Amino acid sequence: MKSPHGGCSHASRFRSFSRGINAPISKAMNRNTQTPASPPRLRVILVDDEPTARVQLTNRLKSHPELEIVGEAEDVTSANDLVQTLKPELIFLDIQMPKKNGFELLPKLENLIPQPAVVFVTAYDEYAIRAFEANALDYLTKPVSAARLAKTILRLSKPPVSETAMPHAVSTARERLRAEDLVLLRDKSLTMMVKAGEIIAVEAHGDYARILLNEGKNLMMKQTLSLWERQLPADLFIKVSRSLLVNTQSVAKMVKRNLLTWELHLRGAKEPILLSNLESKRLRAAL
Repeated sequence: MKSPHGGCSHASRFRSFSRGINAPISKAMNRNTQTPASPPRLRVILVDDEPTARVQLTNRLKSHPELEIVGEAEDVTSANDLVQTLKPELIFLDIQMPKKNGFELLPKLENLIPQPAVVFVTAYDEYAIRAFEANALDYLTKPVSAARLAKTILRLSKPPVSETAMPHAVSTARERLRAEDLVLLRDKSLTMMVKAGEIIAVEAHGDYARILLNEGKNLMMKQTLSLWERQLPADLFIKVSRSLLVNTQSVAKMVKRNLLTWELHLRGAKEPILLSNLESKRLRAAL
């Protein structure tokens, strides 16, 4: 019963107080058996000038109930309006759009606290290096597969890792790469993006690793061989020795040089790599 002033009457307050005294145990039991509340869903915005692309991505995201699409935009200007109003935690962002490209939205995000994570979704892989230098969470190429999208969503729950701690791949999540995943390689003179499967071998040099690529290219990076071993696809790479990882699909031939030594010839490498009898046996068993 309400009092004339809109509050509870003395009688109703007394009844409430009595219930609180008589039922403390049942309340505690209810709290213990209550189903934990599910975490809030992440607010997502899709930015793409192609309606079909937005529909396809929307359908993919239906398999991820932890995400909630709160808005869509077809250009950078309208996307900025949505971002400032809706404050999303995640943005799926196309790059090539009329008038302005997706990168031009990034400065608009700097005033948001916290800043939303950005996943670039594009039909082109030529912007990958720039995307990762902009600290994008991921870089997806169209059409986006369900498995590839699931991998991106998984990264949302993982803390970022510094660039010096491990190979900088599509994201810095601690997970094994697939052959088609892009890896950002960088040394003092060269920055390039390659697929993990295009690496033909990795050689240990103390705390550094030399990454061997096609056409005789190689880069020296401050990352240990053990980190690369944990990152590169296990179905492609074998640790031949304590200082060498080899992509088995890059093996052209192995030639016995003398009683103790073999020459390993890799497709795309200018020089053969010398192996011991035990190392050559280990590699031949994996081929």
